[in-house]
Amino acid sequence: MFQSRIDLLKITQVSDVQLEKGKEIISGTLHLTVHNMIFNYADGELWIPYPIIHTMERRPPSLQSGRHPLVIRCRDFLIVTLSMLKEGEAQDVFESVQKLTCINSPEQLYAYSYQPCPAFTATDGWKLYDPLAEYARMGVGTKTNAWRFTTINRDYKYSPTYPRTLVVPSKISDNVLNYAAKYRSKARIPVLSYLHWQNMATITRSSQPMVGFKQARSIQDEKLIEAIFASNVPTAPNGQVVYGSTAANMIVDARPMANAMGNVARGAGTENMDNYRNCKKIYIAVDNIHVMRDSLAKMCEAMQGADNHGLVNRAGLQKSNWLKHIGTLVEGTLAIVKNIHVYNSHVLVHCSDGWDRTAQLVSVSELCLDPFYRTLRGFQVLIEKEWVSFGHKFADRCGHLSNEKYFVNLAYSGGNAATNTLKDMQNKFYSKANSAFQRETSPVFHQFLDCVYQLLQQYPTRFEFNEQLLIDLHYHVYACQYGTFLFNCEAERTTHQPQQKTFSMWDDVNSHPDKYTSQNYDPKKDFDVVDGGGVLFPDANDIQYWSGLFNRRPDEFLEPITMQTGHPLQLHTDDDPNPNENDNGNLHETVAINDNGGPL
Repeated sequence: MFQSRIDLLKITQVSDVQLEKGKEIISGTLHLTVHNMIFNYADGELWIPYPIIHTMERRPPSLQSGRHPLVIRCRDFLIVTLSMLKEGEAQDVFESVQKLTCINSPEQLYAYSYQPCPAFTATDGWKLYDPLAEYARMGVGTKTNAWRFTTINRDYKYSPTYPRTLVVPSKISDNVLNYAAKYRSKARIPVLSYLHWQNMATITRSSQPMVGFKQARSIQDEKLIEAIFASNVPTAPNGQVVYGSTAANMIVDARPMANAMGNVARGAGTENMDNYRNCKKIYIAVDNIHVMRDSLAKMCEAMQGADNHGLVNRAGLQKSNWLKHIGTLVEGTLAIVKNIHVYNSHVLVHCSDGWDRTAQLVSVSELCLDPFYRTLRGFQVLIEKEWVSFGHKFADRCGHLSNEKYFVNLAYSGGNAATNTLKDMQNKFYSKANSAFQRETSPVFHQFLDCVYQLLQQYPTRFEFNEQLLIDLHYHVYACQYGTFLFNCEAERTTHQPQQKTFSMWDDVNSHPDKYTSQNYDPKKDFDVVDGGGVLFPDANDIQYWSGLFNRRPDEFLEPITMQTGHPLQLHTDDDPNPNENDNGNLHETVAINDNGGPL
């Protein structure tokens, strides 16, 4: 396999190459390897791993210099133009990079050949998350006996996208789980994600119920959720559950109400609350992956300032609705945190399949609720648990195997085509879902990191890690240098064995803790009742654009802008039919925000 990839290199070195990055132009030598493009110049090197390349264009020769340009747009928002003297060199580089980027097997990725030099001092990255130990830390089997581990998914046949180790209520048998699986999409039944240290209230996660037009119900699913919601409720001497002490149990449907109802036509949908006791339901109204992909494309265009002399296009940022989407996630997180910590009640979170919006809300909520997850090591455990283990589709959402449609040769199109290329590329590759590959990509994990960035800004003393960790995580989720974020689920990792054949990103992070440790961290704050007693309550009105991710300065966003936001929380109970909702299930209000994202 390795030899055949070497054969794909039509050229390995090009001298006298001009690299243009923003207003900066540098001369140097370009080197191509099996996994990286390396630009060597007088003051250093620029490495571009092939998987991080989003689009590559070969343009007509420049009328000024006569050079042949290649425009490369990366998923970490780097844009460079490499200009070569000879047409043949430009064509060979274009074809080589295209073939080495558009691979057909994850085992051809850089992670499977990468060797750190010098060796990492930390070596336990693949063992960092132990589900038995982590759930025991929370209190399963130590502080409460209301929960048990089940081996029903030990061979991944019960639910192929779920982790092997699941935690369910002790009173629910595996036989009940077998029946309940038929009622949840992909058999992703409600299982435990988080047990709160203060009151044993829980966050559980699942996929949508298979309700359909016939309004199907499942007694086993109802029993499972009832047992979850009763897991910290006291019992009377006769063994009966005493209700009243936890009156605010909540099912959180992360989708807009219209989207949830639309899934009925596919045989799915959302819970009929007539069948679920002692709980209410809210819709958080987080938009789907296609809306988020389009929003990111518009934000990128505004950040890069292609039509604004390199300056941030603030009007374009406003139209992207990116902050609105982040605000919706933060607002939803606050509702979950309050329900757990203030109301001593349980929360079940789901979206459609339970691996995108669910992962976002659950993980950010746990970050707010548990100080352990705000430590450098705890944050790694959180990501391994809620994202890697529970089956977020990293390979699909991040587009690790790329596609030849992202490489366009415009060298012979002539005329005005080159002048509009960047905009054409954005319209073609970002906004339009022109292939099955494109339809699966979406910045879901990016949005999670953006939410964490907002928390770091709002609570700078409460996190042991810093912004640099978030930026490096965003880079490496696309760069494929480590095996940590490869594949879509645990079952796939069992087949391809990245644990044995690649390095974990956490070994890199834990070998350089000083790089990722915040100087503002004050762990004593988590013991101060005045500061929330270890729990953070995020403010959706105090959010800002993550300028550092785009290599921008915060002061480039100083001009206040006005944007329309839909209130994300749509409370639904039998007594409140939501008469004020529009067709999308949103309640609208107009908010003026300043440079920090807060109200004017």
